[in-house]
Amino acid sequence: MRLSSWSVGNAFGAALLLALAACSEKPAETANQAPEISPSSAPGFAFTYFYDFLLPNSAVAAVQEQHASACEKLGPARCRIKGLNFRVGRGQDSSASLDLLLDRDLARSFGKDGVAAVVQAGGQLSSQTITGEDLAPRLAQAARNAAEAEARIKEIEERLKQPGLGDRERTQLQEEASSLRRDKSGSKADQSDVQAQLASTPMHFTYQGIAALAISDNPFAGALEAMISSGRVMIWTVLMGLGTALPWILLLIACLLIWRLPATRRLVSLIAGNRATAND
Repeated sequence: MRLSSWSVGNAFGAALLLALAACSEKPAETANQAPEISPSSAPGFAFTYFYDFLLPNSAVAAVQEQHASACEKLGPARCRIKGLNFRVGRGQDSSASLDLLLDRDLARSFGKDGVAAVVQAGGQLSSQTITGEDLAPRLAQAARNAAEAEARIKEIEERLKQPGLGDRERTQLQEEASSLRRDKSGSKADQSDVQAQLASTPMHFTYQGIAALAISDNPFAGALEAMISSGRVMIWTVLMGLGTALPWILLLIACLLIWRLPATRRLVSLIAGNRATAND
């Protein structure tokens, strides 16, 4: 039995589509998994999360809004928006950023959900960085300083209660007690600052839009994206060149047209004739 050319063509087309799908398939979980750090595993560390995303240009604003809305739903006690930025560049590629301050215990899950939203919108995680600062020594030192100041203040107060204390010594002790109280207040403030840093986790989202139809590891999609990008650069270069050269070209054409006018020719001949007469 002979197959018609139409059937063969359909079969070849279906096989090609299946091959392209196989090339582009890549589980989102595998492509965008990144190591995470559980805050409970490092109780004295203050962490900062940085996420960089690649997205189709049309999805940048929507994903940024989705992340911001997710933060707002948690409430100001657990998530606050510190800053938001969106811009479109000369090449029409959009970029954006979002800065959040999250409850320490929610940061890890919020970051994972943020990555999932990007993948669902056709984007991908391009890089992730988690930095940590060990604040346990600073917290312990502030607590020691406050305790030492408190103990010394009690000694001074007991000394001031004793009879027969000279005026000069009393004044010195009172001044020392005042200085220690200021030091104690500073240590308490330092403790509060450290505890606030440990309770809240900064998270920075950066979104970079690209002009691709879809982001994948498909070599055909990559080639198409490169061709589109190269074509845009070529068109932009040609337009810039025309914009620079066109005024000079128009000026040259205007000069040629003026030169070819009969009145101009007569004026040139008249000037030449006057010069010849003057020379004679």
